[in-house]
Amino acid sequence: MPEPILYETDAGFIVVQGEEVIVSERAEKEHEREEKLRKVAEGVKRKGISRLKVSSIPAKEKMEELGIETSIMTDDERDELDSNRSAIIAKAGLAGDAGGTLGEARARAIAAAEKEVSEASSKEDLHLVNAIQALDELDRFLNIMTERTMEWYGLHFPELQDILRDNLALAKLIIEIGTRGTFDKETLEKQGFGDKKAEAIALAAEKSKGGTISEKDMRRIVGLAELAVKTATEREKLAETVESTMNKIAPNVTQVAGATIGARLIARAGGLERMARLPASTIQVLGAEKALFRAIRTGSRPPKHGILFQHEAVHMAPKWQRGKIARTLANKIAIAARIDYYRGTKAGELTGLFEKRLAEIKIKYKEPPPPRPEQRREFRRNDQQRPRYGRKEGRRPGGGKERRFYKKPRPGQ
Repeated sequence: MPEPILYETDAGFIVVQGEEVIVSERAEKEHEREEKLRKVAEGVKRKGISRLKVSSIPAKEKMEELGIETSIMTDDERDELDSNRSAIIAKAGLAGDAGGTLGEARARAIAAAEKEVSEASSKEDLHLVNAIQALDELDRFLNIMTERTMEWYGLHFPELQDILRDNLALAKLIIEIGTRGTFDKETLEKQGFGDKKAEAIALAAEKSKGGTISEKDMRRIVGLAELAVKTATEREKLAETVESTMNKIAPNVTQVAGATIGARLIARAGGLERMARLPASTIQVLGAEKALFRAIRTGSRPPKHGILFQHEAVHMAPKWQRGKIARTLANKIAIAARIDYYRGTKAGELTGLFEKRLAEIKIKYKEPPPPRPEQRREFRRNDQQRPRYGRKEGRRPGGGKERRFYKKPRPGQ
């Protein structure tokens, strides 16, 4: 092993032997250094070390006074220690400032980051975002499963879909009854069907033009129907969770837009805090980002609504009123989101203001506007030269060309 070296730093004294730290003492203040040097000597003696290399005459005198033989380190050894100063101080657990050791500072930084992550992950609006996204995914999965079940079962009993339009009710009927041979009026009445509906289904089962089905295929169809019914049950529970969470964290948005639409807007915005900072014009087109950027890129008409189209007041209105209603609704939602986030109290006047403005729009814009004159677009072929605007080439008196700027004339001038 190499001879141990006493390395003096601004943070304190460190005894290094090879790559190992033997003893370290913090000494940030000048009046502490002599006492800390004595403690280093005691620590070195306890380790069984009787000889040290030091870097200064005061350290050499103090160590020899305490009974430890010393020698002055070489310049190469000093340069090597200085090049690894940060690593040695970190390994010794010392820091160059008054904030404590590097290990302690690192631990505090990690603890603060963990606390910040924990607080951010505990926000209820983030859980709401995941809940509404899961609800939309369950809706898509439920539609696929019921459609697949009905299409498969339709090979056996195609007339049932024309009589009973509800796919989920059809799935429950398949689970309870099974093949069309077991469809009779009494069994259907026990399932809650009326007299006429039960008689129509039973008659259709007798005269059905569907093919026969094996027991194995029927079991698979029943399995898909059970999965669809179970998914529908979970979907209802998740919808209740979304509604209760919205009533808790965003009661005003729920009152104006509804729980499901409000949750979708919050999810698209990235949380209630971000939505509270968005302008009403942005809230109006949330969910229609592709159409918006396409309009910006191509110069076509921008979208009038995004997720807000799902609101009853928007999609039930005539086409020429939807943009005005969506704009009014977005204004009230923006105000509601700010009240929910910054104040946290319920304001009942927002719904009344929206209903009042909605009635004004329906009266004022009862008739559709006159059609706009059709604007023809002239398309330029690739081999045609692009017209030059803004610059004109002229000739100077000397014969050379110069570029002169002129103002493009307005139409009609």
